[in-house]
Amino acid sequence: MNETLLLLTILFPLVLIAAWPLQSTRSKLQRFTAWAPLPAILLSIVASDFAVDLPWLLLGSRLGLDATGQIFLAFTSILWLAAGIYANAYLAKDAARDRFDLFHLITMLGNLGVIVSQDMGSFLLFYTVMSLAAYGLIIHDRQPASLRAGHVYITLAVLGEVLLFWAVILTAQQTDSLYFDGLAEKLAVSPFRRVIVGLVVVGFGIKLGLMPLHFWLPLAHPAAPTPASAVLSGAIIKTGLLGMLRFLPLGALAMNDWGGACIVAGLTSTFLAVLFGLTHDNPKTVLAYSSVSQMGLVGVMIGIAMMTPQSWPIVSTAILVYATHHAIAKASLFLGVGVAQSEMKTAWQRRWVNVGLIIAAFSLAGLPLTTGYAAKMALKESGSVLAEPWAAALAWILPLTGITTALLVSRFLYLVRPNRSHSHGVLTPAIAIPWAILTVCVVLLFFVLRWSLPTEATWFSLAAYKVWAATWPILTAAVMVLLVLFGGGLRRPLQILRIPAGDLVVPLTLAMNQCGRAWKFLAIIETSMIRKHSNRLVAKLAFSCKRLIDSLTRGFENDAVAGILIGVIAALLFALNVLLS
Repeated sequence: MNETLLLLTILFPLVLIAAWPLQSTRSKLQRFTAWAPLPAILLSIVASDFAVDLPWLLLGSRLGLDATGQIFLAFTSILWLAAGIYANAYLAKDAARDRFDLFHLITMLGNLGVIVSQDMGSFLLFYTVMSLAAYGLIIHDRQPASLRAGHVYITLAVLGEVLLFWAVILTAQQTDSLYFDGLAEKLAVSPFRRVIVGLVVVGFGIKLGLMPLHFWLPLAHPAAPTPASAVLSGAIIKTGLLGMLRFLPLGALAMNDWGGACIVAGLTSTFLAVLFGLTHDNPKTVLAYSSVSQMGLVGVMIGIAMMTPQSWPIVSTAILVYATHHAIAKASLFLGVGVAQSEMKTAWQRRWVNVGLIIAAFSLAGLPLTTGYAAKMALKESGSVLAEPWAAALAWILPLTGITTALLVSRFLYLVRPNRSHSHGVLTPAIAIPWAILTVCVVLLFFVLRWSLPTEATWFSLAAYKVWAATWPILTAAVMVLLVLFGGGLRRPLQILRIPAGDLVVPLTLAMNQCGRAWKFLAIIETSMIRKHSNRLVAKLAFSCKRLIDSLTRGFENDAVAGILIGVIAALLFALNVLLS
């Protein structure tokens, strides 16, 4: 039974993809696109702790599920199902619907394949398929902003793939195995563990959206269609977290340097992303910066696990609770953007949409009786296991994250007020129901987990002091919002302070353009000197080098993002060569 469902999890979308070029059957196949995650949902329900070896695939593959994979597969497959049903109605009149469905299937195949992979080769293969196919979702409408967002995304995605490829090669060479079983213990004694950990943290940190590797997110989420944004934020960026859980020697080795770096990067992401997001008028951009902020807290938990390996049993459970909460709440909010921008014929529809948006939004800030409350309590308990001064600092900082998150989601709610525009036509059940189910799950899942884990975790406790600890940051943010609204607002200051979406893209582009021009100038001088003082053969060789440099610098000038990729990869490969020599 388990093996059959596992096979269907991969083959169902794969068969649909293979048959897609047949236009005569494409309209029939589209009926099954939304339902392709069903085998994965069933697999996450009925199966756990099993593996199937496939020695004939790649270098010897292993597919299966463990406890971590089961949780990731459950919320990921549910999100893909909800987004698929939503997309059927949302893109019903889209001329490029066929192309969207194809990239939707390929990205989903890669996403589900990553979760069921139990070896590094299969993981990297499915991860690459997912990363490259997501580009098609981001540039779906082919508008200039979408193409730019897609270019930034694919550049960073390829950079991440290069780093992870190096990590896999080094890890396999050091551990003499491609399987995840026992990987942490073997990696903990490797002399190259710091290099491998660095490659993994940076490679998966790009997908996770940790600063300063985050700048593709605020560009990609607004560019992609709403159902694609939901899975990008809810499911795809979680593969960066899953990759860290699979590849890092968490619980087996104390890594104070990388752990401290993750905590600092996580806290930086948490607070700076809020400041950036508050200045924007696009609700999807605000949600994108919210994802960067929330993933910063995940980075904090990874850092805690690195610094205190003995806390891994507690932290690992907290990470899974937080990942599940964020996936459902953020997908609900992204789908809610389309719901709120649909025409609602009755006042009660607008009221219920408002209520749903408020619940999902403030769950991110730790609203009691939601999954966000359990996630924030889990994060707080994880921070308490750290040694001083980290524990005291986090105990003081974490409540502030509740205030900043509440401020950011308040900005989102202000921008996405229902009935503000009717850009998506009349609200239909196919759009409303998937969003409503995910919103209900934000509350319902809290009680399900509380009843199923009555003694193993205290995060679901509704003790008065814990409820107050989760509530006062939200109330503080609400008072601040009211003071701003009744005090004349901050529209003008926000416009003055506005930072372009993608923030770091602008200075990086300018810097790489200048580097490209300087490189070209030096190449011309060097080539002219060689021509003047060397024989014809050397001059011809120099001329060929000049043409190569010219082609590269044209890439810098006309496509600065590609220039960033070339420069960063060259620097990293040089650094690795020095470290490994």
